[in-house]
Amino acid sequence: MIATAQKVQQLLAQASSSELIIEPDDEGVEINLVNSRLRFHHSFISGPLPLRATQPGQAINRACSNKQRSITRLLDLTAGWGADSLMLASHGKRVTMLEQNELVYAILAYSLDRLAASANGAAIAQRMSIENCNALNFLNHLGDDHDYDCIYLDPMFPGHKSGAKPAKEMQILQAITTNLEMESCFEQALDKARKRVVIKRPAKAASFNDVKPDLVYREKTIRFDVYLTA
Repeated sequence: MIATAQKVQQLLAQASSSELIIEPDDEGVEINLVNSRLRFHHSFISGPLPLRATQPGQAINRACSNKQRSITRLLDLTAGWGADSLMLASHGKRVTMLEQNELVYAILAYSLDRLAASANGAAIAQRMSIENCNALNFLNHLGDDHDYDCIYLDPMFPGHKSGAKPAKEMQILQAITTNLEMESCFEQALDKARKRVVIKRPAKAASFNDVKPDLVYREKTIRFDVYLTA
């Protein structure tokens, strides 16, 4: 369901504790994981998320596009901090984000509201929406008349064998949430997507569920496997 602005504010206020401090501001939400000494300012207006979203030539945009058959409507099953959805919306796609974790959902919803109220981000925000729900349940109830050309998944990557830690925002995300039922979501996505399913993988990882993709778009440390459904 989509919560009201008041509900989002309540969720943010309730989340703060001695271990996790949540502080909304004019541009987004400051997140402080006290015991781990990790801080991250989530914003669709300033900081790393909008900076990355404006960079050209990103593999995710190529993976979620098609020159011959228009792909305009996307379903992001694993919103996380919304970085990939913001990227896609910034390049003209209409994206629905799903996030099961109530706190992460509330942070996304608040930052999206701030983006909608900004002079430069309103048009992008109009192409983005978010729902607080279980992704597999959403897919199970998705009728044949839906308009999602592409369904996107980003399962959290396992820890690196080298022991290298991911970026602090990902460490915070991994500390407060988890991706569930990804195998079942992937199978349902293949059945439901009108044109393609795209899944983010570590560059050297095996294909998800050992299903060979039809296309692969690579970056240095990650890749995007594409499964054509039509």
